Amino acid sequence: MKRLMIAAAAVLMSACTPPAQDEAAAPELPAVTLPMADAAGNRMEALSEQNGRWCSGDGVWCVTRGESTVAISRGRIELLTFDESTGTPEVWPVIIREPNDASVVIGLGWTQSQMYSGGGGDATKVTLYRITQGSALIPEVGTWPSRANITIRACFDEDDQRARREACVDDYSFVGQLALDTENASGPPRLLLSTLATSYPGVRSRSSDSTTEAPLQESDLFIARDDTCSYQRAMVWDQESFAYDSEPPACTDYLEP
Repeated sequence: MKRLMIAAAAVLMSACTPPAQDEAAAPELPAVTLPMADAAGNRMEALSEQNGRWCSGDGVWCVTRGESTVAISRGRIELLTFDESTGTPEVWPVIIREPNDASVVIGLGWTQSQMYSGGGGDATKVTLYRITQGSALIPEVGTWPSRANITIRACFDEDDQRARREACVDDYSFVGQLALDTENASGPPRLLLSTLATSYPGVRSRSSDSTTEAPLQESDLFIARDDTCSYQRAMVWDQESFAYDSEPPACTDYLEP
């Protein structure tokens, strides 16, 4: 089984901060309401955290994060442990349960971080693991982008500040949410990924050089939705993993710090 540990997200500092925005006007991704179930009897439920343990409502399944391990257990039986000397992943606070718990899916979030002159960023992807009754194997069965935030650029003098209207930082934000396809009527769960990608101020590109562009206008000071990287995909079980029904865009401006 692939066991990957990526550096924990760093606290990001920038020389300038963008002017206050009207939060009501910013694009939003509707929240997933749990629990939810499909017609096949699959369920998606929240895990509640207490003292470092994330457990299902009935207490049957728990994910416990220690200083260097993550253990997944049913009752008191340890099913999986990560032992990483450099840190531990985040627990995705959700469990997907097939009828009679024949199989369950849990997720762990791994964060990649990078800091550099003028900014930095972090991006988190959730790896899904499937636990099946009667099997000692706990394979990885899918990965999806959970969130990312990247800030680049800075103002170095008053001319920069005037040209940028004090919006010195380019901010790239990405959020993903996974839901159960409630219309699925048979077999394993079918998962639906929805994402929202935005940039500020206005439409930005990390491949452009802001020092050669025209000064910002007042009309540029808004949070812009990226239609390409704000998408929906289905993740369908193919007997080995949850595969995308069509390949998502790379969205490197958002997902590669």
